[in-house]
Amino acid sequence: MRESGHVATREQIGEGFGRALRTRREALGWSLTELAAVVRYDKSLLSRLENGHRKPTEQHARALDSALQADGHLITLALRALPRPPAQLPAAPARFVGRDLELAGLARAVREFAAGGGPIVVTIDGPPGAGKTALALRFAHSIAHDYPGGQLYTDLRGHSVHDPAEPADVLEELLTSLGVDGDSLPARLEQRASLLRSALAPTRTLLVLDNASDSDQLQHLLPGAGNCAVIVTSRDRLSGLAMRTGAARITLAPMPEEESVRLLSTIIGGRAPADPSALAELARRCGHLPLALRIAAERVVGDLEVDEDSRLDFLDVADATPVRTIISWSYGRLDPDTARMFRLLGLHQGPYLSVSAAAALAGVRQGAARRALDRLAGAHLIHNPRRGHWRFHDLVADYAAELALSDAEAPLAAARLASWYLHGYSAAGKVIAPYRDNPLRVASVLPDVEPVSFGSEREAVDWCKAELPNVLPVLRLALRYGEREAAWHLPLELWSYLLLAKPWGVWVASHQLALEACVGDDYAHGWIATNLAEAYRRMGDLARAGDFYALGRSLRERCGDRPGLAWSLAGSALLAIDLGEIAQARDYSEAAVELFAETANSEGQALLLGVLGDMQDALGDHRAALSAFGEAVQLMTALGSLQGIAQMLTRSAEVHQALGSYDEALAGFVAATNAARQVGDSVAEVASLSSYAQLLADVGRPDEARQAWTQALVILESRGEDEATQAALLRAKLNPRESRSQPERM
Repeated sequence: MRESGHVATREQIGEGFGRALRTRREALGWSLTELAAVVRYDKSLLSRLENGHRKPTEQHARALDSALQADGHLITLALRALPRPPAQLPAAPARFVGRDLELAGLARAVREFAAGGGPIVVTIDGPPGAGKTALALRFAHSIAHDYPGGQLYTDLRGHSVHDPAEPADVLEELLTSLGVDGDSLPARLEQRASLLRSALAPTRTLLVLDNASDSDQLQHLLPGAGNCAVIVTSRDRLSGLAMRTGAARITLAPMPEEESVRLLSTIIGGRAPADPSALAELARRCGHLPLALRIAAERVVGDLEVDEDSRLDFLDVADATPVRTIISWSYGRLDPDTARMFRLLGLHQGPYLSVSAAAALAGVRQGAARRALDRLAGAHLIHNPRRGHWRFHDLVADYAAELALSDAEAPLAAARLASWYLHGYSAAGKVIAPYRDNPLRVASVLPDVEPVSFGSEREAVDWCKAELPNVLPVLRLALRYGEREAAWHLPLELWSYLLLAKPWGVWVASHQLALEACVGDDYAHGWIATNLAEAYRRMGDLARAGDFYALGRSLRERCGDRPGLAWSLAGSALLAIDLGEIAQARDYSEAAVELFAETANSEGQALLLGVLGDMQDALGDHRAALSAFGEAVQLMTALGSLQGIAQMLTRSAEVHQALGSYDEALAGFVAATNAARQVGDSVAEVASLSSYAQLLADVGRPDEARQAWTQALVILESRGEDEATQAALLRAKLNPRESRSQPERM
């Protein structure tokens, strides 16, 4: 029996799914091979599910539950094993005082919105330091239990030393937090916004959009229907948002004197001056702004050597003290090592900083960096909104940035930070794609920089994803301080992660910054131009892709970079196929074949075999195409590239289908589906499943076709796929009468 109070982990629940699956299968007298034939999953995948070596997905559970007639038991177990809804709210501020009227106003606005139906939108605006974020978080935590879909939080950086967050990047963050695969993210802003609305529509999710710059920044970040709630903070009045959504608005003024004094008393505690007028005077000189009040109170608490009378002198500062001066009080009391860390942190313009990155910036061990960050947090100069993520309040960031500009150590600190990121992404790329031949040589890590290392592919991917928002700010910092090689090399070391996650905005923007850094270096310029070309090709901007591929070929021919020229030619061949220019594609691919052979680059050779197969297929030589795709599968199998295997198996199955070899085509689509599923490529999985289902329907096997279409639809719905796209097409396949009865959309 399980001990009282024991709570099963999701891993244990996953193991329970496996045991239930095996028990049900054996009760029916089925072998793994027989079950695999029915559900069309790979036998090895079923074995891993039964042994608890792989967590079940919802689509796994639905297919297996239906096949084994488990009456929903397997689905229930699988859903319990799935990740919990996001819970991203930073901790509410400790010792929150006052703002009772504003909290009541927010509660009233939520009730009124809820009564009218549709998403709830409330905004909190006010001057810097007025406590907008603190109020938003306090209120968000008080209503979080009403939103079982989870809580999302993002800092839009609208009024800070950082560039405002791009809506496309924010959408990527929100969608991935909701479980949408990176491969499923569309490139265009409007498509991402539509996907977010679809993902949120059936849920009750709470969103906190902190520090918005203006209404335009928010336009694509809001739910369109359903029962979600959005809390927005900004220094701007957001009148445009109010007109579009009817958002309720709460404006924060400086605190009333009574609340200001109460906040000071709460923080200072028993060390408060006996004369209440002293605290009232301090509150007045802090402008009754919560940020200034907290910093001033911490200064009072920390001044342990001052007696009561001298403490009043200590508070006797100039009238209407600026917030900058109040922050300087806390900075002035820091020990030298912590003050140095504070100044150097002012260089970092990203949304947050890890302990490891702070250690690299300051050139100290991680333990020393952590202690300095803790001391800064104790002085209210920095805070830790999420585990491992440190950041300034906007006003403190402005002050730290001013100090950093005049710090003689700034250039070396910037170089250390760039070196840490360069080596981090280089190490991650080797773990994500160990088969990839990277001829670029990374400069030695700088002294006093401890590079990051990874024990698994998952660790590497998670680190890349977490640090991605900091890449562009680090590149700009490197450019500012003349670290040109790091500024062009870092985007190139992102390559394996870019291919995996496809964050289009960072892919393009990082390489555009790299173009600034590589001026006069044809070798680097050739790499950057070719990477940019491939981004534009995949995004569908074929004209721009052609320009950059031509530039890449020219630069690499001029500097004699033959391995790099091979990749420029291979990409140019893919682009030519996209454009229907088969003869041009053949010329490019034949030239690339020779160059890849020189360096024995297996990945490049496998890619070109796929290009050759596409060309032969376009020219009508289907047998030659099948031979090329088969060779490509063998090479990619040897490399361990499951994504490449899935792609080539799908193309081969399509050719078999064109030849009328339906059994071979069906087997190929099943194999491609299994490969895509194993690597986690849901886009490829849906594509191969859909092709498989359509072929089943065409050859008179409608029940099996419906099962395959249903599996594909479950995957799309789990990603929050937009109703107007592929999910709607699949529903039309499954419900043709209902589809025909719908009126046409204008």
